[in-house]
Amino acid sequence: MRTIIAVILLLILGFIILSGLVKTTSQEVEIVQRTEMIAELAEESEGVRFLGENPFTREYGKLDGDIKRDLEALRDVVINCQSLMKNFDTFHLPGNPEIVKFLQGENPENLAWIPAQHPLIKPNIGLLDRNGTPVFFHRLSGLQIEYRSAGADGEHWTDDDIAVR
Repeated sequence: MRTIIAVILLLILGFIILSGLVKTTSQEVEIVQRTEMIAELAEESEGVRFLGENPFTREYGKLDGDIKRDLEALRDVVINCQSLMKNFDTFHLPGNPEIVKFLQGENPENLAWIPAQHPLIKPNIGLLDRNGTPVFFHRLSGLQIEYRSAGADGEHWTDDDIAVR
């Protein structure tokens, strides 16, 4: 009788452990869906090697995020780009559209950090902040860039601007 109870308890314990391994959380599902979306977007750009998930793809424009975190994610991706691209400071990237295209793979190495399509990227305008205003890229030196959102009023260089270096 004790053997039967022990076997039943082991079966129940095994079932509990197995169900815990099979269960996926909504966050895991979201990560899988986002990874699939990134892969699809990367496939659209022939000849460009998309480097995969990064701070930009995880954070920029996320519903529960904020403008400062978006700009920090953008900064982190540009720093990563600068570390991989030789002589980054010598490329002529005067503003938002040019920098975004560079990060989308229009560079000598055909490496992309930002997907070809993103809801906050508009052709010939570049990257927008959450308020729909273009992000201002201010080059402070060859490698240091300030990323600036115009804030709620939509005008750059006012008190509600958000800037990240």
